Amino acid sequence: MSQFLNDFVVGIDVSSEFSIVAMLAPTGELIRKPFRIDHNPPGFHKLLDILKKEEERLNRKPIYFVESTGIFHLPLFFFLKSNDLKGFVLNPLCVHSTKNFDLRKVKNDNKDAEAIARLAKYQDIKVSMMPEPQILALRMMTREYYAVSDRHTEMKNRLCTDLYLLFPGFLDVFSGPFGKTALAVLRDYPSPRAIREADSDDLTLLISKAGRKGLKWASNKVALLRDCAQLASSMPSESSLLDTKIKFHIDGIEHMQASLDGIESQIHKMIDSKEFPAEAKRNVELLDEIPGVGFLSAASLIAEIGDFRLFNSPKALTAFFGLDPSVNQSGKFNGDRNKISKRGTRIGRRILFTIAMASIRTTRNGAEINPVLREFYKSKCVSKKKKVALVAIMHKLLHYIYAVLRDQKPFEIKRPEDHQTWRTT
Repeated sequence: MSQFLNDFVVGIDVSSEFSIVAMLAPTGELIRKPFRIDHNPPGFHKLLDILKKEEERLNRKPIYFVESTGIFHLPLFFFLKSNDLKGFVLNPLCVHSTKNFDLRKVKNDNKDAEAIARLAKYQDIKVSMMPEPQILALRMMTREYYAVSDRHTEMKNRLCTDLYLLFPGFLDVFSGPFGKTALAVLRDYPSPRAIREADSDDLTLLISKAGRKGLKWASNKVALLRDCAQLASSMPSESSLLDTKIKFHIDGIEHMQASLDGIESQIHKMIDSKEFPAEAKRNVELLDEIPGVGFLSAASLIAEIGDFRLFNSPKALTAFFGLDPSVNQSGKFNGDRNKISKRGTRIGRRILFTIAMASIRTTRNGAEINPVLREFYKSKCVSKKKKVALVAIMHKLLHYIYAVLRDQKPFEIKRPEDHQTWRTT
């Protein structure tokens, strides 16, 4: 049974420029027809005045519900919250499940607003509260980082495609094709013809300064570049026109990298500011101490999780990240090839996957990042596919994260047998 069954419930169907509002009395009757409010000061105050009048008439404070719509519901949500009204956010999957309640195929904003109100009033569904503004701002900033990172990767892939065609072998000359040395060479010598016509001393000096290594190392690189340039001489002369495209990609890569550095710097400032919640800052520091987790990953996880106190078990946290197994059962049939639900935060799963990959690796010296997880991964790979084993690692990491945030204690690497010592003492 819904906890809002006897409340004055308000359902709001939000769009970019306006919203449709439907109100249900404690008895379940629809209060007036659903009405429209514009997303501007007069529209917001119109809704507030109507809610206040109905509150006095019904002697009940309204509880409003909005469907999560990216960013469009945020201004209205925070406006009502600042006026001492209680509200919750509904998952779109839950809202969309109501489309077949009525056999008639009717779909409009008025029906949607009423469906949101009735769903909240009569169905025992999961509702979520909006995180604190500082956490929400951090979430938006970290998501922007990953969006820019995707564009950065796309620009790198395009540059690689051009180099495969125009400059075969260039990507193998330097250890990092997108490092400072490689980009410095491409900026001044963006085509094989430019390399062939370049002065050897000037090119050697450029590579030596950019790579911060000796002239001998730079001379070897120049020789390799000459060989690649000679190989590319068999390409049609029209291909040399691509050097402008290469310069464009280099500008884009450097611009994207500068943007990523700026966003990361801003994230540091946000967390270090006095306005940022102390508990959330402490949680970021605790996660940052877990092997394989960096500062940006820790900040992103806390931004996605929001209020950790809403999770009462590791399973709840696992479901929030969409790593819980889907269920396929009907009658006597039980599906045994079920995938993860993927119903939670997509960015959160991406971060966990990155952490899982880092946790099972070794350093350049051969030291294991997390020997327990690496051993567990190897044992899973014996009978499972690698991706399945990585999902198991992600499950383990969520249990680590839950325990660290619950106990507010730094993470310690313990082998499974160490956890059982209390049974023998």
